[in-house]
Amino acid sequence: MSQGKPNHTGHLFTVEILIEEASNGLAMEKLLHFLNAQTQTVKDYRILKGIELGKLIELNTTTKESKPPSYTGKKAVTSPPPATPAPTMKSTAPSGAADHIITQLEGFKANNTLIRLTVIKGQGIKLNLPCRILNYDRSNQNVTVYHVDEKKVYSFRLNEIDDYVAF
Repeated sequence: MSQGKPNHTGHLFTVEILIEEASNGLAMEKLLHFLNAQTQTVKDYRILKGIELGKLIELNTTTKESKPPSYTGKKAVTSPPPATPAPTMKSTAPSGAADHIITQLEGFKANNTLIRLTVIKGQGIKLNLPCRILNYDRSNQNVTVYHVDEKKVYSFRLNEIDDYVAF
């Protein structure tokens, strides 16, 4: 007879949860606090739908896209100089501005450019890391980066990236 620890297996459930709050953001915050407090029971989770954040940003970017651009001609994507701040990414929907940013990120990946990435994780945790982009997954909107100081690989959702500056 073996008197070791019992063999635990994980079980995956698909559920829909209704949380009543004044806004979608407050309900999302309450849900995340609940799920993160259950660390002994809930080992991992994935929120597939119900996130309604970034609507104002999406409206503003589509309004700006309808205006004719002030420049003409095509240029190759190059790294911006370090003196000028890079554009801020907050939208989760791929728009014209997001496509431009994605093109820049893919250019940084192709050129193996060192960038400083500012990421805002859950509960307002802000990370600032020097890294190189390893991969961008369009289907999941995940950006995989190599942290040059810690020599570790991290994966972030595109909507978690707050800012980036190329060196």
